[in-house]
Amino acid sequence: MKVLITGCSRHSKNLVQSLKNNIDGREVQVIGINNNPSNILRSDVDKAIIAPSSFDPSYIDWLLDLCTEEKVDVILPYITAELPIIAANRERLESNGTKVSVASERTLMVANDKVEMAHMFRGYMPRQTVVRSSDQIREFARSIGYYTGTPLCCKLADKCGGTGFAVLDEKKYLEISLFNRLGVNRYISIDQLCEIADKVDVEIILQEYIPGTDYSVCVLADHGKVELMCGFAGYAMEYGAVTQGEILKNEPAYFMAEEVVNVLELDGNACFDFIVRPDGHPFLLECNPRINASIPFIDKAGANLVYLRCKQLLGEPIDTNISFDYGLKMVKYYDAHYYH
Repeated sequence: MKVLITGCSRHSKNLVQSLKNNIDGREVQVIGINNNPSNILRSDVDKAIIAPSSFDPSYIDWLLDLCTEEKVDVILPYITAELPIIAANRERLESNGTKVSVASERTLMVANDKVEMAHMFRGYMPRQTVVRSSDQIREFARSIGYYTGTPLCCKLADKCGGTGFAVLDEKKYLEISLFNRLGVNRYISIDQLCEIADKVDVEIILQEYIPGTDYSVCVLADHGKVELMCGFAGYAMEYGAVTQGEILKNEPAYFMAEEVVNVLELDGNACFDFIVRPDGHPFLLECNPRINASIPFIDKAGANLVYLRCKQLLGEPIDTNISFDYGLKMVKYYDAHYYH
């Protein structure tokens, strides 16, 4: 099997290893592409290729030519922003026999959009609104009770991996020791956010902040039906990826994930991010309808979801009778790769 991973970076290293160390003992060759020479994964892959930007008009033609030349069996898109582009060109990319792991355009219009997800699954998610001005920020803050103790956070509507996320706090934003500290929430004041909104033309999601534990549910779906599902708590994060976690089951979160898969007719790999209160109640934060950096953790717990997805796309049978190793813990280390 030959697999191509887009946006293949150092966060993809364990993902590549999961594909190669599959339960079938099958030889899997991996081509990793990335448009940034500084970020591309250079170890473990069979080929590392610098690609055009996915927004470049020539990108799809370039990708199609590469897949034809290399006889690629499966394309696994890794970048959230490119999913609609890949989905819109799926037929072209599959015209040479390559299979593409991407949900339908209709599904992505909701699953890939934090704002649309909040509209459709309001009962599962924290209260939120989209703001563009200081007046809108202060109006929502008053309505939700920010000035009397209800915490708020903000995020960018079109970003992932924690980019643009900050917690509003009128005291902690003064703690200079937290500035640029990896894995620690950024804090800002409501006045700072208001100034940003009035000076920068950007959509900001303003959301009730739920204190709790980060929790994710990784899913392998088949056109709206969950085939396999496993969750884990994230105790430490870096660049939006879990660096310390534990395989845990949260039934309400599993129910929510299955409902979203069913309603949106999700297909393939997806990861649902939650925050779980100390009493165990989960709040859905977002859906990432693609492979993610933590899928190898699920592999170690019992199911190689990314390899099984490749088999699924190629029409091969997959074993869904799997017992997960709940309680398995993980800590992620980084090693160095040297090259000219």
